[in-house]
Amino acid sequence: MILRNKNSYPDICFEIIEQLREKLPNYLSYHSIDHIIDVANVCNDYIEYYDIPEEMAKLLRIAAICHDYGFIESTLDHEERGIVALQGLLTPILKREEVETINGMIRATKVPQEPKTFYEEILADADLDYLGRKDYDEISAKLFKEYLHLGVVSNKIGWLDLQISFLENHKFHTDFAKKNRKKSKTKKLKELKSLRLAGNFK
Repeated sequence: MILRNKNSYPDICFEIIEQLREKLPNYLSYHSIDHIIDVANVCNDYIEYYDIPEEMAKLLRIAAICHDYGFIESTLDHEERGIVALQGLLTPILKREEVETINGMIRATKVPQEPKTFYEEILADADLDYLGRKDYDEISAKLFKEYLHLGVVSNKIGWLDLQISFLENHKFHTDFAKKNRKKSKTKKLKELKSLRLAGNFK
């Protein structure tokens, strides 16, 4: 996947991308560099849609690139692990309040999502943008593969049930996502429920 609008990203983002390429475990078929770049690209759409000021746009872009950094260490509590691990990279180049803003955005991606600010809502929605997109099946297949490896699910029935439960409990936060993603997500949920009722687990 190609990072769009590269010139708008500070140098630290490319340093972190290279670290992620080198250090993310291969079994992370969903939480991969492609996912991170996808989230960053979605955030770029939000920045343009809401005409976000340059300084906040910079912090949002950094947070998007950094939000799964903790997966380098563990799948457990990866948000907090990432925040701790990133301090040495971010504190020399950003103000304390800027780092705290980024930390808040990273925490907002933790499920169940509980964003507290508008910018946290953006990253939370961007992180799960695929739930309301046409490439849902392609991306969810990557998450299924990852969850099989981690033992989160053991078969397609369990995976189908997990998807249904997740979609039922998930909500988008921003007006952009509600307008552009909610309808497709609702349609996908109905489709998955129909598959479950029919016992079609192929």
